[in-house]
Amino acid sequence: MVEITIPIQLDASYKQAYGCSMQTASPAVDAMLTALMAVGRAMRQRQEGDAIDPGTFWLLKTIAHRGPLRITDLATATHLDTSTVSRHVAQLERNGFIDRTPDPADGRAQLVGISADGQHQLDLAFERRRAILEGTLTEWGPSDIAEFERLLSKFVAGITNDTTLNNQDNQ
Repeated sequence: MVEITIPIQLDASYKQAYGCSMQTASPAVDAMLTALMAVGRAMRQRQEGDAIDPGTFWLLKTIAHRGPLRITDLATATHLDTSTVSRHVAQLERNGFIDRTPDPADGRAQLVGISADGQHQLDLAFERRRAILEGTLTEWGPSDIAEFERLLSKFVAGITNDTTLNNQDNQ
């Protein structure tokens, strides 16, 4: 298992290396922001044995989750511009992680879907990241884990609801 050490102060009352003050009127929000950024960084880092480039990892996950789709639809789903997605898709294709097939609705267009090797490599990458998270919880008791899961689920549901409402307002 790869061990990742992330120095973190959850009071977040200091100026971070990225150049902005993290202190606001809500220490809990500051602590969450700092913690979420640290976890995000850990999940995005290349792990030993990863064949998938960290820059294309979440794009491949989206292809696997949504099934074969057009590059323009993939760009929309990932909130990236089409040229960026096209460049990443070309890299994924060179590595054998995706397959292109004709779009049955429009023979001129192509769909990109995850290949068997791409799915295998994605599964391995997620196993490595799960191992990091599981290792973090080894010292936690069952009640702490259950409480964390309950609160995290509540937090994610709130974030999902807020971002869904904001996206609808901006359309």
